[in-house]
Amino acid sequence: MAGYTDPPDDSLPPPLVRSQRLLWLSWLLGAAALAAVVAIALHLSEADELAQLLHQVQPGWFALALLLQALTYLAQGQIYRLVVHAGGAVLTLRSACRLGLVKLFIDQALPTYGLSGALAVTAAFARLAIPRPVVIACLVIGVSSYLLAYVLALGAALGIVIVEGHATALLIVSGTLFALGSLAVALGVALLAGRRLPGLAGGLVERTRVVRALATLQQADPALTRNPRLLARAVVLDLSIILLDGSTLWLLVRAMGEGAPWSGVFAGFMLASLLRSIGVTPGGLGVFEGAAVTTLHWAGVSLPVALSATLLFRGLSFWAPMLPGILVSRSALLPPKSD
Repeated sequence: MAGYTDPPDDSLPPPLVRSQRLLWLSWLLGAAALAAVVAIALHLSEADELAQLLHQVQPGWFALALLLQALTYLAQGQIYRLVVHAGGAVLTLRSACRLGLVKLFIDQALPTYGLSGALAVTAAFARLAIPRPVVIACLVIGVSSYLLAYVLALGAALGIVIVEGHATALLIVSGTLFALGSLAVALGVALLAGRRLPGLAGGLVERTRVVRALATLQQADPALTRNPRLLARAVVLDLSIILLDGSTLWLLVRAMGEGAPWSGVFAGFMLASLLRSIGVTPGGLGVFEGAAVTTLHWAGVSLPVALSATLLFRGLSFWAPMLPGILVSRSALLPPKSD
């Protein structure tokens, strides 16, 4: 990344050059937003107190937070294994966890509402000799289950915020609209998958991204995508990932020596995740931190502890997987060498 210069005009097509520039701009905006959040929090609290908190992290609670983050990769891998095994193919736990890491890394690097990671995992399946209909079904169920689990968790979070008296009209309306939109996408993808649609033959498939996406959905195994029990089990696993992430943040607050209600911390995590999902920066960089500090403060967490716990959480969930994510993604996405 360092030392990047714009390529010559003839080295890359203009759309790819523009997309690279937008990606770099999103990272710069995220870094600036994160710096602003830290600066404001330090201004409103004592820098010495913040430094002391980071040095006094209770190792037991922190170790438990690490364990919960490790379990998120295991749960993500189990979603892939669940669908693949239902399709009559084989996927080892090691390969499934590697695919989970690939998805996490791509989702963080490219702010596209979680779709980039799903598409990258679909490409990685090509190296594992998994039948194409099963691969597309895995993509469909992965996207649908994630969105359905997210809607359930967001609904619970909005309910908690309303009960605790922190809800505003803007928050309720935006959260409700986002949940309805996610629900529509989840159900739409599930209903269209494996279904033959008229007008998708010939050159028309090459004309628009939407049409190409619909043509890809046609390749899914309908026996998998229309299996309600399979989708329900995937939703449970995705919901467990969300709960593990929210609980990780709660444990980090405890590691800072403060107690806070789990429900309040979870609601704050979900509201921050909402802004992260609709943000333009990679992984909601800067946006998530600002929202998490604010909502944790609503839950009764002091500002220095809220900032420290948020930064530690992002270190575990966002920054720590970056290097292994790059390495695993390279090996998973590069085409196999020919003999």
